[in-house]
Amino acid sequence: MSRKVSIQSLADQLGLSKYAVSRALSGKTGVSEATRARVLELARALGYRQSTPGSSTVPTATQTEQSEPPFALICMNQLNRGEPHYWQRVLSGMISACNERGWHHAIVSPSLGVADEHTPPERAIVPHLDWERCAGVIAMGAFPHAVLQRLTQTGRPIVLVDHQEPLLNCDTISHDNLEAGITVARYLMSMQCRRIGLITDDGRAASFAQRKIGIELALNHFHADSSRLTTFREWNIPYENGEWIDQLAATIKNMPANERPDAWIGVNDDIALQWMNKLQEMGFSTPEDCLVIGIDNVHAAATSSPPLTTVNLCKEELGQRAIEALQRRIERPGTPKETVMLSTSLIPRESA
Repeated sequence: MSRKVSIQSLADQLGLSKYAVSRALSGKTGVSEATRARVLELARALGYRQSTPGSSTVPTATQTEQSEPPFALICMNQLNRGEPHYWQRVLSGMISACNERGWHHAIVSPSLGVADEHTPPERAIVPHLDWERCAGVIAMGAFPHAVLQRLTQTGRPIVLVDHQEPLLNCDTISHDNLEAGITVARYLMSMQCRRIGLITDDGRAASFAQRKIGIELALNHFHADSSRLTTFREWNIPYENGEWIDQLAATIKNMPANERPDAWIGVNDDIALQWMNKLQEMGFSTPEDCLVIGIDNVHAAATSSPPLTTVNLCKEELGQRAIEALQRRIERPGTPKETVMLSTSLIPRESA
C-alpha cells in the first residue's frame, strides 16, 4: 500500500525549501535544472501524486507500480551534497550507471536520530520511501555504524562507497588510498627530497588516515634500502577551518631553514593547492624552493600556477563500479562479500 507523500516530506529529505520543491514539481522557473531533476527523481521513487488532477509532472502511485522500474537508494551525507570536486563526481558516475540499466535513483540523507528501536528500519531511515521498488542501497562515505546497521535490517543489498565497515556483511568499493600514499612518498624520494612534510586532518576521513599510512610505509621501506635518511613530519590541521593556513605559515616562518620541508604532501588536492598559494605569498617558489604534491586530481590541479602534481582517483568510475557491485549482489545474493579497490596513478606536473 502506498503512503501519502507531501511536498514538505520531499523538501525535508532533499534539504530544500517547500517553495523550491513546489516550483520544481510544477515545472516553473526559480530552481536550477539539477535541483528539478533531484526533486522529480525522488518524487517518482516515493510515488508522489499531485493534488490537482492532470497537473502532475511525475507518475501517480498506480502508474509507478505498473510501469516504473526499480531504483537505487543513494544515501549521501548532507555535508557532502555541496562538495563538487569529489562526491558530486562520484554521484554523477552512479547516476550514469543507473541510467544505463534503466534504473531510477533516489538521493536521500538518512536520519541520524533514530531513537525508537521498535520502529521498522524502513520508516526509521526514510519514512516516506516506496520500499517495494527499492533494488538496493548505496551508502556514500562515512555513516555511523547504527545507521548502516539499520540499513542492513531493511533486507536490501548494500554497497559501501569509500568507507569500510568490517562488522557488516556489505560489499565495499573504494580507491586504493594506501597505494596513493605510497605513490606520492616514493615519487618525492625519487626526486631526492630529504625533508617531507604532510598536511592532513586525522579526524576527518578514513581515506586521509589510509593515505598517511601509505606514506609511512613507503618511507620505512625506502630507509631499508638507502643510506640517506628522509625525515618525515606531519602537521594535523582543522581542515574545515581556514585559519589553519596562517597558523601553519607562522610555524614555518619560525623554523630554521635547514629544518623546513623541501617537499610538501597535501592529503588532498585542496589542501595542497591552498598551501602552495600560501608558500608563494611567503616568498617560497614552487618547485625551485620546495616541491608540492596532492592526491585526488581535481580540475583545479591542472590549471593552478604551477600545475599541481597529484595522484589521480577515478571518481566517476568509483560511482559506476558501485552500481555494478549492487547489480551483482542482486543477481548473486549468496556470494561472499567483496572489497574492490580501484588503483591510482601519478600525474606529474610542474609543482613537483
